[in-house]
Amino acid sequence: MPVAVSVISSVFDQPRAFRLLLAGYKRQSVRDFELVIADDGSGGETLELIENFKRYSPFPIKYVSQENRGYRKARIVNEGVKMSEGRVIIITDGDCIPHRDFVRTVKENCSENSFCAGATVPLPYDYCDTLTPERVEKGEFEQYLTVWKMMRLYTMHLKNKFYIAIKKKREPKVYGRNIAVWRDTFYAVNGLDENFAGFNKEDSDLRDRLVRYGAKPICLWHKAFVFEVPNALDRRAKPAIPRDKVKSREYYFRQGVPVRCENGLVKK
Repeated sequence: MPVAVSVISSVFDQPRAFRLLLAGYKRQSVRDFELVIADDGSGGETLELIENFKRYSPFPIKYVSQENRGYRKARIVNEGVKMSEGRVIIITDGDCIPHRDFVRTVKENCSENSFCAGATVPLPYDYCDTLTPERVEKGEFEQYLTVWKMMRLYTMHLKNKFYIAIKKKREPKVYGRNIAVWRDTFYAVNGLDENFAGFNKEDSDLRDRLVRYGAKPICLWHKAFVFEVPNALDRRAKPAIPRDKVKSREYYFRQGVPVRCENGLVKK
C-alpha cells in the first residue's frame, strides 16, 4: 500500500544530529509515511546508522547519496523525490527533529495543488550536547516550544496569512528545513532548481515558482514544527561547505525566472 507522505531529509556529515532525527520520526503519531535520506556527500557513518535503524524502524526508509562536490542540496533532494512514493512531499534537513504531530499535521493540511510552510524552533547547544535518542523518543525536547515561543510563531503565522491574502511578492516566508508540496505540483514546476549549486535560496525560488504556477500557499507556522539542532553539535573533521551568498542573490534575483526550472527533476 503506497504511503501518504514522503519525508525527504537532506543530510551532510552530522551523525549525532541524524540519530536524534531518526528518534524523532520513530515517535510520530502517524505511520503512513516514508523517510528518504538524501545524502549530500557524507561518510559511511550515515549509511551505517540507517542500516542499523532499519532493523526496527516502524516506517520505510530509503537512501540516496552523491559525491561530495560542494553544497548541492537541490540536486540530492530532487533525487530523493524521484525515488519517493507519497502524494505529499516534505522537505527538511538532517539536523531537524520533528514534533510528534509533524507528519500528521502536514498530511492533514497539504491538499491538491498546494504547498505548506512550517516553523522552526531552535534548540540550545548546551541542551543538545547531552540530548540522546532515548530522550527524544520521550518528547523531552518539546519543552522548548514555550508559550512565549508559540505566541511569536502565531504572530508570524498571522503575518504570513495577511501576506498570502494580499498576494505579497516573495511570501509566505519559507525555509528548506520545513516545506511541504503536493507531489504533482512539485513535478509541475520541475522540482528544485539545481543551478543553486554552491549556494542557497533554492527554497525561496521554489516558493516563488509554485506561487506563479498557481499553487495555493498554506501557512503552518502555528502548528507544524521542527526543532533545529545547532551545527556545532557535530564537530566535523572537515569544514562546513562554503556557500557563495553573493552569487546566490544574483541568481535568485535575475530577470525572467521560468515557472518550470530548466535544471530540475528533468534536465533540458
